[in-house]
Amino acid sequence: MKWLVSLVGAGLVMVSLRDLFHTLWHPTRHGGLSRLVMTVLWRLARRIRARRRVVGLVGPLAMVTVVGMWAGTVVIGWAVVYWPHMPEAFTFSPGSKAAQEPALLDSLYLSLVTVATLGLGDIAPARAGFVWSRRWKLLSASPC
Repeated sequence: MKWLVSLVGAGLVMVSLRDLFHTLWHPTRHGGLSRLVMTVLWRLARRIRARRRVVGLVGPLAMVTVVGMWAGTVVIGWAVVYWPHMPEAFTFSPGSKAAQEPALLDSLYLSLVTVATLGLGDIAPARAGFVWSRRWKLLSASPC
């Protein structure tokens, strides 16, 4: 069951990366998620019928929202990959209170820190499979 949850997280990461690839490198074929976000924002702007200045900001706001969605989806996807394996598959630095926190918070923290930086070292993978997953994570987060 643990690996099934991890596969769901990996699927979330893959959906986000597919959307990123199709949006950036195939501009005529938009990715599904980014197109949906942009369409919703444009329709909201038309319904509000705001002044032209405000409507002109919808395009840049949509782009920032799409990039944030990509980054958030990658972080959440990797957190779901780590979540079922959190306490036993990772080592915690001595004196860290992270091991006392819920596993979901620890996995979200580890995912966010690894995507934003190269990791702080307070939580490190203990199994070889998770060492490799961390390397793949760095590759998947690089475009974000």
